[in-house]
Amino acid sequence: MGHEEDRDLLHTAVSMLDRGHIDTAVSILEGLRSRMPNEPVIPGCLGMAALSRGAYARAEQLLNVALELNPSFYPALLNKGILLVNLGDCEGAIALYDRALEINPRYAEAYSNRANARALLGDMEEALADYRRALELKPGFADAHYNLAYTKHRMGSTDEAMEELERAVILHPAHRLAWQLKLSIHLERGEHGDAEACRAQLQKLGQP
Repeated sequence: MGHEEDRDLLHTAVSMLDRGHIDTAVSILEGLRSRMPNEPVIPGCLGMAALSRGAYARAEQLLNVALELNPSFYPALLNKGILLVNLGDCEGAIALYDRALEINPRYAEAYSNRANARALLGDMEEALADYRRALELKPGFADAHYNLAYTKHRMGSTDEAMEELERAVILHPAHRLAWQLKLSIHLERGEHGDAEACRAQLQKLGQP
């Protein structure tokens, strides 16, 4: 198989991973590793897949390989930051998001994830500023609307949280986390009819 065919396969694998077809993507990526040993996207994507499965040690190993191949590969910095947040190291994660933003100042995902880490540390004003910046850069960013809703809910701003969740599910109708948070808020408010509608939507989405 030639270089162009390998490159096309890599694009296919990245697309499959983005759409949640993790097993298929991993199979393609593993097959490409020996043929494209210096391509940081491959270990970066494999690290992202491992992270999504909760295999944190494997994820860290693969993301480190990607960054050894290319220290400026900012998607790997982003995913390593997410890994550190999951491990409880929000300060370390913020440092990685800062590095990613030095490389790509318009990286909306880094702003959104830095906001998450700042919110967990209690830096709410800085977190809100990061969410706003993420949405300025990427107005259709459903995950940023969800993350902002989650933070607003933690702050007690339930109405504002629901507004952001509505935006998230309009942009991404299959956003399971947004529907789950909507369900929780409706139950907190005693809005049982709306809660049932959210349950019905989650059932339609099936198993994650």
